[in-house]
Amino acid sequence: SINEGIAVLPDPELFDLVLVDEAHHVPAFTWSNIVRAFPRAKKIFFTATPFRRDKKEIERRMAFNYPLARAYEDKIFGEIGYYPVITDDQNPDLAIAKATEKVFKEDKAVGLRHYIMVRTETKEHAQVLSELYESQTTLRLQKIDSTKTYTFINKTIAKLRGGELDGIICVDMLGEGFDFPNLKIAAIHSPKKSLANTLQFIGRFARTNAE
Repeated sequence: SINEGIAVLPDPELFDLVLVDEAHHVPAFTWSNIVRAFPRAKKIFFTATPFRRDKKEIERRMAFNYPLARAYEDKIFGEIGYYPVITDDQNPDLAIAKATEKVFKEDKAVGLRHYIMVRTETKEHAQVLSELYESQTTLRLQKIDSTKTYTFINKTIAKLRGGELDGIICVDMLGEGFDFPNLKIAAIHSPKKSLANTLQFIGRFARTNAE
């Protein structure tokens, strides 16, 4: 931190090992500064998406690679069900909402405790979707975005885990670092623009909950 012209930096001897999750961010200015703050410490980086769109590399030696094919063999990842929604004159958002409700009810009928993430790009669209799902489906959803308080988001996640909600409407939140294995149904109203981000997003719904 910097206060009145005095820079206070962490003791470079404080740690001898630094573990960095979501390490594809390391080339970014703030992340690289943190890594360099401990020059004598060993670093281990973890990431599921090591390739960046800006082509900047994580300048480290590859120690271990766990491919998706092996994760599938080890039953950590399961199969993905793809449900394309084709519309003519119908509102595409309404069509996706109806299809999401149908899949949710079918899963519930066979005893699967699955929950929904409705994904979109903007807060304005999230509000439209919140009203649409409330008026046109029986699904119990809660909208969260960056304007919500930390307490509100935690309470929403607690309701989700407790079964008080069927899912959430999300604007680029609960992605990296968030783990809720029963989140199994993704209603994608606005796809991500990056293939790597799209694969990472879909991968969260492919987890099998296996030991």
